[in-house]
Amino acid sequence: MIRAVLTFPKRRPFVFGTCLAGFKNGAVDLVVQKKVEGRESVDWRRTTVFASFGLLFNGAWQYFLFVKMMPRLCPQAVSFARKPIREKLKDIPGLKQLALQNFVENGVNNALIYYPLFYTLKEYIEGGVFEDGINKYRKNMKDDLIAIWKVWVPAQFINFAFCPLWLRVPYVACVSCFWTAFVSFTRGKKEIL
Repeated sequence: MIRAVLTFPKRRPFVFGTCLAGFKNGAVDLVVQKKVEGRESVDWRRTTVFASFGLLFNGAWQYFLFVKMMPRLCPQAVSFARKPIREKLKDIPGLKQLALQNFVENGVNNALIYYPLFYTLKEYIEGGVFEDGINKYRKNMKDDLIAIWKVWVPAQFINFAFCPLWLRVPYVACVSCFWTAFVSFTRGKKEIL
C-alpha cells in the first residue's frame, strides 16, 4: 500500500497534478485571507475562485500543455531534461527547444490565457460578466505581466530543463504556492471598475 501511494504521482500524473493544484490554490488563498489579511471570516467565493482556477488552469490545462503539447512541439524536450548539465550546454537544438517552451508558456500561455481566464472566472463566480474580467485584465495587464515573468521565466526554465514530464505540473504547483499567495493578496479582493 505504501508503494502504491508513493508511486501514485508517477502512475497518475494528471489526477495527482490537478488535485494538488486545486487544493493548493484554495489552501493558499485561505492562508492569505486569515493570516496575511487578518480577516475574521473567510470569503468563500474568493477561495472558490482560486481552487477552481487551480483545478482548471494550474492542473488540467497545464498538464495538457506541459505533458501532451510541449513534447509534440519540442520533440527533444524529454531527452533534453534527462541529460546532465554539461551535455545540455552543448545541445544547441535542445537549448532552442527549451527557449521555445519558455516562450510558449510565458509569452503565449501566461499573457493570453492565464490572466484573461483568471479575471473572467473570478468575475463569473463573483456574479459579474465576461467583459468586466477582460477589462480588469486590460487595466492591470502591464503590471501583471511584469510580475508573472519575474517569477515564471526562471521557474519554467528550471522546469523544462530538468523535470521529467510527470513532475512538471507538481513542480509548478509547489513553486506557485508563493505566486498564488501574491495573486490572492494583490488581485483576490472583489474589485469594482
